[in-house]
Amino acid sequence: MGMWAVGVDLGGTNVRAAEVGKDGKVGFMEAEPVDHDPAWPAFGQLIAVVERLLARRTDPPVGIGLGVTGPVDPVNGIIANPYSLPMSYQGFVREVLEDRFGLPVGLENDADVAALAEARFGAGRDRQVLVCITVGTGIGVGVSVHGQLHRGAAGTHPEAGHLAIDPSGPGCFCGARGCIESLASGTAVANAGVAAGVITSDGTAKDVHEAAAAGDPKAAAIVIKARRALAIAARNLVAVHAADTVVFSGNALGDVHELVTIVNNEVAACPFGPPRGVMVTVSQLEGSAGCIGAACLVLGQ
Repeated sequence: MGMWAVGVDLGGTNVRAAEVGKDGKVGFMEAEPVDHDPAWPAFGQLIAVVERLLARRTDPPVGIGLGVTGPVDPVNGIIANPYSLPMSYQGFVREVLEDRFGLPVGLENDADVAALAEARFGAGRDRQVLVCITVGTGIGVGVSVHGQLHRGAAGTHPEAGHLAIDPSGPGCFCGARGCIESLASGTAVANAGVAAGVITSDGTAKDVHEAAAAGDPKAAAIVIKARRALAIAARNLVAVHAADTVVFSGNALGDVHELVTIVNNEVAACPFGPPRGVMVTVSQLEGSAGCIGAACLVLGQ
C-alpha cells in the first residue's frame, strides 16, 4: 500500500479505524460499538481500537485522521459532543492521541470528511460542488467546493443537519423543532417507530424500514415522512450552494433506490442550480467514506 494513514470514523453508534492508502484504498479495519462505560479513561476505547490496527502493520502510518460526529472544534482539536458520545470521548482528543502515538492528528466533523472522500475518490470525482448528507444516528451535512471543504467562520463546521424545515415537527437538542435530524435520522425514525407501536424500544431504524417494505402502513408513513424531509433538505441545500451533486451515505437510509427517486423529483423541481442539472446518488465507497476522508486530513490530500 505504500504511504498510509489511520482513518477513524467515530459516530454515535460505532467507532471504526481503517488503514487507508494515499490512493484512497482501504486495507485492514478495526470496528466496534461505542462503549458508554464510565470506567473508560479519556479516549481509552479509541486508543485501544487504533492500537489494534497499528499492530497489523510493521511500518508506521504518516498520521491519524479523525472524522467525528459533531460538535467538534477542528482548530483546537476538541470533541464537545455530549449529545451522542459518552464522556470518555469529550475533550482535547488531538493532544491526547499525539502524546500517545507520537503522530500528527487531524480532526474534522464526520460529515465533512465523508464529503471530502466522496469528492476525491467517490461519486463526486468529476463534479464541482458536492453536498454529502450522512444519515445515521444523527444527520450530518458536508459540502465540498472544487475539492475543498466549505467551512464557516474560524474554521467551524456548518451544521446543516439542523436546518429547520418543519416548525411543527419534533423538538431536537439543538433547540429547533422539525430540523432535518429530528425528522429523518436513524434515531428519529426509530423513535417514531416506537411511538407508533411498529417496533419495541430496542428496535432500530432498519427494523422500521423493513416493516415498511413488508407492508406495515404505520411504518410506511414514518419512512415516507423521513424521505420527504430529506428531499426538502436536499432541494434547499442545492439552492443555497448551487451544487451539481448530492450524495447520500450512512447506515440508516433504507431503500436507497426509493430515496434517490424521491429526492431526484424534488431537486428537479427547483429552478435553481447548475446548467447541466444535479446528480443525486448514493455513496460509491461502500461505507468507508468516513475513514477515507479522515485519512485524507493527514495524507496531504
